[in-house]
Amino acid sequence: MGGAPRCSSFPGLRKQVLPPVPAKGYYAWERDEGLDVKKLTTAMLVLLMLVLLMLALFCGGCGGSASVAGENAGSGSGADGPRAKVVDQAGRELALYGVPQKIVSLSPANTEFACALGLEERLVGVTDYCNYPPQVEYKPKVGGFSDPNVEQIVAMEPELVLAGDMHADVTEKLEDMGIAALVLAPENLDDIYISLELLAEVTDSGETFAELRAKTDERIKAVQDALASLDERERVRVYFEIYPDPLMSVGSRSIIHEIISLAGGVNIFADVNETYPTVSSEAVVNRDPQVILFPNFHGSEELLSGLLQARPGWGKISAIVDGRVHGVDNDAFSRPGPRIIDAVEEAAMFFYPALFE
Repeated sequence: MGGAPRCSSFPGLRKQVLPPVPAKGYYAWERDEGLDVKKLTTAMLVLLMLVLLMLALFCGGCGGSASVAGENAGSGSGADGPRAKVVDQAGRELALYGVPQKIVSLSPANTEFACALGLEERLVGVTDYCNYPPQVEYKPKVGGFSDPNVEQIVAMEPELVLAGDMHADVTEKLEDMGIAALVLAPENLDDIYISLELLAEVTDSGETFAELRAKTDERIKAVQDALASLDERERVRVYFEIYPDPLMSVGSRSIIHEIISLAGGVNIFADVNETYPTVSSEAVVNRDPQVILFPNFHGSEELLSGLLQARPGWGKISAIVDGRVHGVDNDAFSRPGPRIIDAVEEAAMFFYPALFE
């Protein structure tokens, strides 16, 4: 306990006073019994040297073990080194020495990542906005997405906190208190896979991640195969309305833009290098979308279609004329999370119903 044993301390070895040298003939080799005294003396000296050498080696091993352990502890290559080392999506290095069993999520997307990897039982805290899968709504809350309560997080004694790129101040405070934080900040499908893989690495969920990715890739391929017969000119023009006043849509930096593209559609504002740009009513009319999508919390499709048609000039838009205005699950479309494939499949069915009957 408490370090390597000191080689100079051997129990049972005490300083002893040697007896006086006996008279000649006491030892057998000094008596005339036909023994070669010189050879025997040499043999005993050799034996003594071997014993001394073994003791020296033993002491050298004792003294060296502490320095080796110290080097391993620093490099992570020893038995006491971290179990997992990763660089998260904020470029931060994170080392974990065990498999975290108590996890707090600071965003709805991160909560979905955790549950997709089978970690629901390890979630001890989520935000007020975490609502999928439905059972996580009953988990203890740590506040809002943009303003989580650090005291509540600490009180839950988490071994890992799943943060977003907007939580820099929170993660800094948590790390000052010795609480590990992993930042997941996906913006597209490739980033989503990276987020899942990072979380799988630190939670020892590699097999579940591999299965999830394989299934997702398979479903995306099925959509792409169904769309393969389409000519580029047959791809439908799509307008996604984020907000009605002021009008907001999706630009090329939005996850919704990627969903539209993977589903075979053409985002009418793909040329805008923003996430959610403000657009003009005239621009929507001029670009004449063939399909209009909107978050279903705006109201029913019938109600919104009537409102859209009442806008100046919108009555002649192809999507409204043909009745192709559809409400979609806002969370599945807007959250860069594992349900992106659900959104792709739903969009593809709206764009090309004949191909996905």
